Amino acid sequence: MATIDSGLRDIAEIRSIMERSTKFISLSGFSGIGAGTVALLGAWMAGSFLSADGVTITAAMTSADLQPGTRSNLLLLGIGILVCALAVAWFFSRRVMRAHAEPVHGPVMRHLVLSLAVPLLVGTVMTLLLFFHGPLWTIVPSMLLFYGLGIFSAGSFTFGEIRTLGVIEILLGLLAALLPGHGLVLWATGFGGVHILYGILLFRKYRQ
Repeated sequence: MATIDSGLRDIAEIRSIMERSTKFISLSGFSGIGAGTVALLGAWMAGSFLSADGVTITAAMTSADLQPGTRSNLLLLGIGILVCALAVAWFFSRRVMRAHAEPVHGPVMRHLVLSLAVPLLVGTVMTLLLFFHGPLWTIVPSMLLFYGLGIFSAGSFTFGEIRTLGVIEILLGLLAALLPGHGLVLWATGFGGVHILYGILLFRKYRQ
């Protein structure tokens, strides 16, 4: 029996080593909770800006219908949300990486960042083009869809639950395209509520 237990421990150790070499395991549940909280605050501020301008996101609304000040405020708000969310996610994930002694510039991290960055960069360019030249209702579906694609792709290099998160974001993006009048609510749901929920689930499962 002792020999069997020892063998099982060896197998578990080998499996852990192999997983560490192919997966980014330092993703923190607090990163999702923090980023989601930032997104909810940002959605509330965006709604305040639009309400002050008398704007409701509909299929007919374009950025040309916005006051110049509102357009600038929304753009700055979007940049601020992105920077704050990334900073919060990095802060908590960095703490877990140190605990696991996981290299910041390792091959797994490079693959994860690349798989996430390409869809996000394309999505950023597309979203900006829609913001300045297209109808406003298309912005939320664009953000959710490209983000979901990036998360789904990056899920190959971290916890499997992240791929499910990507699918949820994609479905919310498609729903936002079908229900353009509910774009801001769906944006808050995808980037805020879903992130917080997934952060809680990851923390409860992996205790990090």
